[in-house]
Amino acid sequence: MSKRTWNKADRVLFFAFIVFLCALFLHLQMKNSVVVSGFLFCAEAALVGGIADWFAVTALFKKPLGFPYHTAILPRRRQSFIKASVTMVQKEFFSRRKVFRHLERLHLMPMLMQWLSEKDTRDKVSHQLYHYARGFLLRKDSEKKAMEIAAELRRRLQTMEPETLFASIGGWLQQSGRDKDFLAKLSAYLCVQAEKPETAKAIQEMLERYEKEKAKSTLALFLTGLAEAMDLVNLEDAAKIMQKQLVNMLKELGTRDSHLQQEMLELFYEKAAVLNAEPEFHQLVHELRDSLVAELPIEEAVARAAAHMRAHFDADAARKVDAVEEHLPVLRSRLADIIEEEYDRGLHLLQEDDELRHTVGHFLYDLIARSALHAQTLVGVVVENVLSRLTDEQLNHLVYDKVEPDLLWIRMNGSIVGAGIGFVLFCILQFFPLNS
Repeated sequence: MSKRTWNKADRVLFFAFIVFLCALFLHLQMKNSVVVSGFLFCAEAALVGGIADWFAVTALFKKPLGFPYHTAILPRRRQSFIKASVTMVQKEFFSRRKVFRHLERLHLMPMLMQWLSEKDTRDKVSHQLYHYARGFLLRKDSEKKAMEIAAELRRRLQTMEPETLFASIGGWLQQSGRDKDFLAKLSAYLCVQAEKPETAKAIQEMLERYEKEKAKSTLALFLTGLAEAMDLVNLEDAAKIMQKQLVNMLKELGTRDSHLQQEMLELFYEKAAVLNAEPEFHQLVHELRDSLVAELPIEEAVARAAAHMRAHFDADAARKVDAVEEHLPVLRSRLADIIEEEYDRGLHLLQEDDELRHTVGHFLYDLIARSALHAQTLVGVVVENVLSRLTDEQLNHLVYDKVEPDLLWIRMNGSIVGAGIGFVLFCILQFFPLNS
């Protein structure tokens, strides 16, 4: 109950007592005055009504003036009160009918779609999914997973068709333009080598050997010597000219989409296709594949890589650093991109597919309804535990504080109504005296 000593009802009751004393004093001075007698009658009724209601209200929470019979009702009936409170909360606030009625008013799917479309939600969900994916990659059973990965790699290598692989590589090179980039880099390297003086000297030596092999007969030797004597054949100048032409050809070969480059690539892919279809080549690459797969230490390499990675991850965990982001930034970026793409794809699918949206909405409705119904029992347990831990005084305060204004008015109304009834009774007695 309230700790205040004098509330409104107390002041009204005290005022009624003072008025009664004044009326009693006046009545003793003027016993024959009808007005004074009526005033005393009303004051008595007001005082009795106020005291009666004070007793009744106080008896709800404690024993007024130590009166033991049918008082302190709430502390004595606390178990019944707690049980009634639990029943009220479960049956009234969390009843099945009210739960389903409120759920029917909710538009779950529009609310869900709006929430999922918000940038903050997307960032949080994507970030959480990334952490799940990272946790999957950093699981403790790395040795077992390493053996599984190695076995899968060996199996795929054993069943791989080299011709298909070569064709796929060729298609990828053409589509991505990497073949032109590779040819440009190769041409640039060869161009640098071709411009060196050693290249011109090598060309000159090659021409000299060619001339010596060609001039076997006496007539050929005679004509060659005559040409050299007359300076008609200068192998050094010829070598420089050929070197210059070779450099120009290599530069044209490295120029993107040049005629020579296109012809070279077409010739390469044409010959590669012919070679890929040869039975001898087929047999050769399959033998090489089988030999390579049998001799490769795949399990050891994968286990060593996994152990090395695990050591780095453990060190990063000790430093509270994201291991994937620090050591594998490309993988981290790719994981984030994949998660965001799949999130957008799932959201778009949810917006476009009516059947999927209906299924998800029904699932959410059923989930929330079942959770709310299960919460009915949980709320009852919580309410019962909380109320059971309260002392009698705390329980009185809990109830009294919620209805204090009404209880005060009940007490004040006792004095007011008592005074009114006293006035009415006095008037009746004046008009209809008992001794008549």
